[in-house]
This record gives sequence, C-alpha cells and structure tokens, in this order.
Amino acid sequence: MTPKISPDEFESKLISEYLKHGSIEQVFKVHHFDLPVSFATYHRILNKFQVVKSAGPNSKLSESLHILSLINNYKLPLEKIYHKHAPNSLKVSTNTLHRILHNVRLGVTRRCGAALLISKESEPNKYLVGKDISLGNNLLGNSGDISLPMSHTRMQDSHYTSVLRVLEQEVFANQTISATFPHHLIDKGISPAFFINIADIKVGVFRLVLPDTDFDFSSFRLINHQFLNKDDLFSQSLRPGVGDIIEYFESNTYKYLTKDTPVINSQLNLSLAYAKSN
Repeated sequence: MTPKISPDEFESKLISEYLKHGSIEQVFKVHHFDLPVSFATYHRILNKFQVVKSAGPNSKLSESLHILSLINNYKLPLEKIYHKHAPNSLKVSTNTLHRILHNVRLGVTRRCGAALLISKESEPNKYLVGKDISLGNNLLGNSGDISLPMSHTRMQDSHYTSVLRVLEQEVFANQTISATFPHHLIDKGISPAFFINIADIKVGVFRLVLPDTDFDFSSFRLINHQFLNKDDLFSQSLRPGVGDIIEYFESNTYKYLTKDTPVINSQLNLSLAYAKSN
C-alpha cells in the first residue's frame, strides 16, 4: 500500500487558493502572477493530492441564474434587465445570456452539472444545504440564497468524479486541503437518481447518506452548512432549481421510471420558454 502523503504548508496554501478562486489562472491573476511556482508545477501538486479540477466558474453560473430569474420574475426583456440590474463587474455577457435563453427555448442543454442530496442516516428527510456566496456582488442581490452542493461538471467525467468535485469544493474543502478527504463516503458505482435541466445545464442529482457522526463541513462557496427539511427550505430564498430537485425527489416518481434515468425541467426553464427575448 502506498504510504499517505500530507501536503506541506506551501502545497496546502496552493490547494486552498485553487478551491477559493476556481482555476490556476485566476490564482495567478489574484497574486499578480508573482508565485514561486510554474503553471505546470501547480497542476502536478493538484494531481498529487487528487484534487479534481474545476469544470467552470461557479460565479458565472450564479450570475447567469440570477439574471435569468429576474427575467422570469419581472417579465421584461433580457437587455432591460441586464442594463438595469447588472453591475459593471458582472462576468457573464449579454451574448452568453442570449445563448442560454435560446438553448432553453429549444430545450437544448450545452453544459453539465451535478447536485448532491446529502442526508444523515437518522434524518433522511433533511438535506445538507448552505448559503451560496459565489455570487459575490450585492448589486445582483440574493448572495446568500440557500443551495444544495452543486457545480459544473465535464461531459467526459465519470459520475464518481463529478460527485467528488462537488464534495471537494462545496462540502469538504478543509479535508481536501489537508489531504484527509473521506473518499470512503462515495460509492464507486454511484449514479444519478435523475437529471434536471436548469438554464442550459443538465444537472445530475446524486443521493448520499452519511453516517450519524459529526463532520466538518467547509467551502469557499457555501457557508453555514446545515441539514434542513423541505418545509424549512421552502420558507427561504432558494437558488434556482433547488426547490424543483427537492420536490421531485420527495415525490418518489423517479423510482418508478426504471428504463432510463428521468430528465425533468426546472420551473425556471418552463417559465423562460415563454419569456420575452428582446
């Protein structure tokens, strides 16, 4: 058996900065390209400690979903919503949003994601959630929406890798940094209970049940992790798609559709299909 290797202080800092900023390029940018390590060495350190690379910036995902939610709520064209509500620091462009809207109306998904329904053994009807702080700009509003652990994935990823990425980034960041990640919690053969289309992202929804022990939940994207039941969740401001996931999961409908993994549309998508486009 290969002996377990722990990262030194510098390696831990690099892993922490990667989880915080989402890409090696962004870490270098934040540090004004003044790091005593090359891009290639940075990649090797992440690989050495089995850190799954990001599949897309969560900030842009949160920004896109919020702007699309405003279009749905105010029933106004995208351009008016964008120029009225979007700050100059917004990373997602109107072209990107138009493309997403076009895909939604066609019923087409272009990207992939994963969301986790995590419960304790003794409380299967309570789900691990946290406040999404990846939005990062109060002018957009809703920084602090309640979210399940979820993120982008890559089409070529295995289900295991997709789940591992979400757990590293949104549930067990500290353990990822210290190379003490609890890999035993993930079934090697894990598969999604169902898929949900949120904007132009096809999100696989995975079920994880944790033993009744205390865990140190940590993330640079989600804060104030807690287990909440459906009623408590629905009394709060939820990230788009979260309510749909809980509703469909608790309906148990997916259990009776055994031929193929079910695919449903979020309420956001159903509403945007009829929204104004200009």
